[in-house]
Amino acid sequence: MHPRAGMGLFLYDSASRGNIPFVPADPERVRIYTCGPTVYRYAHIGNLRTYLLTDLLVRTLRFLGYGTFTVQNITDMGHMHQEQLEGGEDKVIAAARAAGKSGREIARFFTEAFFRDARRMAFLPADAYPRASEHVPEMIELVRALEERGAVYGEGGYLYFDVTKAPGYGIFSGARLGEGEAAERTDEAIHRHKRRPEDFTLWMPAEPGREFQWESRWGRGWPGWHIECASMALKYLGPSFDVHVGGIDLRFPHHENSRAVAETATGKRFAAHWLHAAHLLVDGKKMSKSAGNEYTLDDLEAGPPGGGKGFSAAEFRYYCLTLHYSTPMNFTWEGQAAAARARSRLRAAFRRAALQATSGEDAAPALRAEFRGAISDDLNMPRALAVVHEAVRKGIRGDAARSLATEWDAVLGVGLLPEAGAGSEAAAFDEGEPEGVPDAVAALARERDALRAAGDYAAADVLRGRIRAIGYEVSDHGMGPGRVWKP
Repeated sequence: MHPRAGMGLFLYDSASRGNIPFVPADPERVRIYTCGPTVYRYAHIGNLRTYLLTDLLVRTLRFLGYGTFTVQNITDMGHMHQEQLEGGEDKVIAAARAAGKSGREIARFFTEAFFRDARRMAFLPADAYPRASEHVPEMIELVRALEERGAVYGEGGYLYFDVTKAPGYGIFSGARLGEGEAAERTDEAIHRHKRRPEDFTLWMPAEPGREFQWESRWGRGWPGWHIECASMALKYLGPSFDVHVGGIDLRFPHHENSRAVAETATGKRFAAHWLHAAHLLVDGKKMSKSAGNEYTLDDLEAGPPGGGKGFSAAEFRYYCLTLHYSTPMNFTWEGQAAAARARSRLRAAFRRAALQATSGEDAAPALRAEFRGAISDDLNMPRALAVVHEAVRKGIRGDAARSLATEWDAVLGVGLLPEAGAGSEAAAFDEGEPEGVPDAVAALARERDALRAAGDYAAADVLRGRIRAIGYEVSDHGMGPGRVWKP
């Protein structure tokens, strides 16, 4: 048995650079923030591997008996000046220009595309999906709080954050002040009035013709990138929460700066744990449009460029689980095919085992302990998959096989028993009311929807607790009606 089997959950923390025990402030409501998509195109498989990390974390926490509350933002507004678009390719606005649409139209279209891909990947829905464009007032308030603490300076309509006012700045980059890189996306106008490279913009003036702009005490303008996530996390999770999740590419400067502004404004620790998913390469190369290897789920289903069998989202999910989230993944069509075959064999083995007379029950407790130990060791899914394969080799049959497959697939979400699908809770994304929900529960859900629409999230959270107390769960798809389901 692995030495950590039976122990508590350990997670690698990017800030402290080590595996540390996970001790949430409230085990009944572990609060998680995930940096979500910038909605200007379809999500590629590298994006989806990063978002899978949050799904595995939430599934593991629930498996271990924790309650969760998850927030994933949607970045739906641009971050560059109009004159920089051709050279800098502001993602949302440039995509809109190319399509002859408004930035908001492009963002709405690709937001829905993201939700469709999330369903295909069997991701459990977040509890809230705040749009950046709908939370600019909160961003303005955050800048005002930083002004009161003397951490803001500016000129010509630009406001900058003074990183010398942030205790512990450089925790992710490891650089001392004056030695770090510029903490901005490429736009020369932004750097004009900065005192040091690490300082970054909090607010910028809006030039004529800019689609995304808002009124503020500093004039019409738009917020800097790094305060978006900070302001939304503070609104939905409070000044301190349990886990912040994102891709390794966001560790610096985005997460460094989000942490800096939040902690400077509140005087409290922002996130207790920082989890980062490693990069995904394709055939050893970085994905890009020019290289023709920026694959989406549709591309996987269509199959290799030269022809051949396509692969499902569930098969790609299984492929991802064969590597630890912190290990860079090199996607190859051959590797994907091997993963698809392994998943198919595993599903077939469990299907046959489930139809046979029950046997092997004596081995089940040790296997359960090994699986629990694997996922508790920094979400070690490769080792968890090895335990699942070991169960097949040990001859687990009948009710014992069905029980183990159901339990383990609640974490893995790969459809170990074909009739169960790849994680039934992800059906909370689906349209329509589920059958069998009592009228009283449905009424509470409708009342909660109205409170969310009115922006009263605290009251809505109380009703979620009442729904859970009755034995049901409710998950939110964007800002539309919540979906009620039976755990």
